[in-house]
Amino acid sequence: MEIAHSRYIKKKKRITLNGVFYAIISSCSFGFSPLFSLGLLAAGLSNFDVLSYRWTVAAIVLMIYAASKGKTLKLASFDEVWKVVVLSLLRSITSITLLLGYANIASGIASTINFMYPVVVALCMMLFFGEKKSFVNIVSILISIFGVYLLASGDGLKVAGGNTALGLTCSIISAFSFAAYYILMKQVKADKIEVVKFTTWIMLLSAVYFIICGFIFDGRITLISDFRLWGLIAGLGLWSTMVSNFTGVKAVRRIGPTMTSILGALQPLTAVILGVLFLNEHLGMRTIAGISIIMVTVTFIVAHQQTRKHH
Repeated sequence: MEIAHSRYIKKKKRITLNGVFYAIISSCSFGFSPLFSLGLLAAGLSNFDVLSYRWTVAAIVLMIYAASKGKTLKLASFDEVWKVVVLSLLRSITSITLLLGYANIASGIASTINFMYPVVVALCMMLFFGEKKSFVNIVSILISIFGVYLLASGDGLKVAGGNTALGLTCSIISAFSFAAYYILMKQVKADKIEVVKFTTWIMLLSAVYFIICGFIFDGRITLISDFRLWGLIAGLGLWSTMVSNFTGVKAVRRIGPTMTSILGALQPLTAVILGVLFLNEHLGMRTIAGISIIMVTVTFIVAHQQTRKHH
C-alpha cells in the first residue's frame, strides 16, 4: 500500500513539474514575439505582412499536425461556425493592436499592458455579468491602473520614431480585446470545441483577415525570398505562436489554469529583458515599478479568483 502511495506521489510530482516546465516555455516563447515582429517591421514589411505570415505559418503547421493525428477540422454546426468567426475577429484585433503597441512604445511595456487582460476580465465580470464584487479585486484593479500610470509617465516608454499616444492606446485596446476573447469563449462555451480544431480555425481565419487587409490597405502582401526574414517568420509563427499555444494547453491540463496564468508573468518579463538586450529599450525606476506592480496585481487577481471558486 505504501509503495503504491509512494509511486502515486512521485507520479503527481512529475506531472506537476512537467506542467510548470510547459507553462514556463509557453510564457517565455510568447515573450519573443516583439523581437521577431520588430525585426520584420524593421526589414520593411507592413503590419499586415507580419501578421499574415505569422498566422498562415502557424495555421499550416497545425493543419499538418491535425492530419497526422487523424483529427477532423470540420465544423460540426452553424453554432461552431459563428463562434470561431467572432472569436477569431477578437483574436485578430488583439494581434494588430499589440503589434502597433510594439512598434510605437517600448515592447516590454506593451507586453506588460497586454498582460493586464485578467484584470480587465475581473472588472467586466463584476460590471456586466453580475459577478459578486470583491474588495480585493477592486483594490487590485485600482493598483494596476496606477501601474499603467507609472508606465505612461516613465522615461522607458518612448521609442525612436514611435507615436507614444497611439502605442499606449493600442496596447490598452489589446488587453481589452484579449479579455473579451476569453470572456466570450467562456460565455458561449466555445472552449467545449475540440482544442486542435478550434485553434486551427482561429489561426486560419486570422491569417485570412490579415491577407485581405494587406491587399485592401497596402495593395499586396510582400513576397519574401530572404532566408533571414524567413527565420524571423519561423520564430514568430512557430516558436512564439505554435509552441506557445501547445505548451500552454499542456500546462493547463497538468497544473490547471491558475498556476499557468501566474507563470504567464514570465511573458512580459521575457519581452522586457529582450527589449533591453536587443532593442535598445531603456528601463527607468518608474517603468520598473509600473511593470512590477502590474505583474504582482495580475498574479494576485488570478490566484484570488481561483480561491473564490473553491469556496
